[in-house]
Amino acid sequence: MVSRRYTIAFLAGLYLWVMAGMYRAMSLGPLDPALLRYAGDPMRQGYKIFFFAMQNAPVVYLAFLATLIGSVMYLKTREMRWDIIASSSAKLALLFCTIVLITGAIFSNLAWGAYWNWDPRQTTTLILWFVLAGYLSLRSALEDEEARARLSAVIGILGFAGVPLTHISATIWVSNHPQLYDKAAGAGFSLDAQGASAFGMMLLGAIFLYAYLLWITVRIETLERVQEA
Repeated sequence: MVSRRYTIAFLAGLYLWVMAGMYRAMSLGPLDPALLRYAGDPMRQGYKIFFFAMQNAPVVYLAFLATLIGSVMYLKTREMRWDIIASSSAKLALLFCTIVLITGAIFSNLAWGAYWNWDPRQTTTLILWFVLAGYLSLRSALEDEEARARLSAVIGILGFAGVPLTHISATIWVSNHPQLYDKAAGAGFSLDAQGASAFGMMLLGAIFLYAYLLWITVRIETLERVQEA
């Protein structure tokens, strides 16, 4: 009963936090007219989709990092609890990666006139999605528990290479996305104080949501394996 009350309180607090972040993002003013491409540019207000898209990408990286750690620890210890953590986090990484692709496509259409233009960031994110989907497909195809855990751990470790590649893709290839580290060229992306606070609130909300979903997914998976044993 106590645990249930804490869970309800946590979810209520998380909901209010995310709603406050969304309100803060939507209350931002229109884009600076100097940055608009033409009269009636949809990015004047449409840029705000950034605050509903970008914060999901770090969560994908975090979730895949948890899969990497769980995979390494499973191969080291052969304890199934690490396999459960790795696979549970991979499911959530796929979920958040799907959200990134959908919201990113909406932003792409507003900013560059097409939902999909094979931009390096979009393309590498899609590759990351296929890696995660392949990881989970392999697990569903193998019945032997140890073989499933071992092979998926290898994929989880090797597939993590897609995370840094996705992150730096806009820097090492020509991209519509702002270059994160090329400050000398004046291409670095920045937010003002209000925009940064709105993004920070949305990011923290997404991270805490991932943490809760990981906790509940691991519990469910653990109970299912106990029942199957």
